[in-house]
Amino acid sequence: MQINSLRFVQERNPEGGAHKRYHVLADETEFVRLDLTKRTIGKPVDMVNLLDRSIRTLTPERKLLCRQWHLAGGDPGEDGQIAARGSDVWLVQDAAQAELFRVVDPRKLAAKTLETMLGSWPDSYAIVSGDECVGIIRRALKPGEAEPVNRFQKLAGLFKDRDWALELSQPVPLQSAYRMIASVLLLIEVTVSGARAG
Repeated sequence: MQINSLRFVQERNPEGGAHKRYHVLADETEFVRLDLTKRTIGKPVDMVNLLDRSIRTLTPERKLLCRQWHLAGGDPGEDGQIAARGSDVWLVQDAAQAELFRVVDPRKLAAKTLETMLGSWPDSYAIVSGDECVGIIRRALKPGEAEPVNRFQKLAGLFKDRDWALELSQPVPLQSAYRMIASVLLLIEVTVSGARAG
């Protein structure tokens, strides 16, 4: 199975005791479910494949001030780790700690500084492998929602619930998709939520 895009749809008030639930769509087909507790970054998160019911687990290295998470549970080729490097870079490595890709904030330093001071966050991030951009993560319109055409609609869109979507320049195999799901989840829950709270 090759994957071209991932969409993270957040479910409000899920049943079953989860604080938050994400349905991850691969090429607009439901693929993985993630149930999060209130302190997501300090507890393991199960990534449940809805096609074959297999489970991968994203586990923090420590409970407080964690900067590194381990991904395991599938095929050994899917194992790896995701580490925060500064406030705007996520480094994704395989089990042998070789870098596979990075999730980065592509803005220039001045824009980052100003928006951070205003308590804002970017609406898009890049996935970089070597020196090549291989994917873009951005806040996406909900299916069926029209693209804003004027300033008022664009401003109103800043306050709307949006999905996060990853569009890839080339299809990736399942083992890469799980690492991408884990890194985007941490980006949303740590980087973006942290900017909102700050």
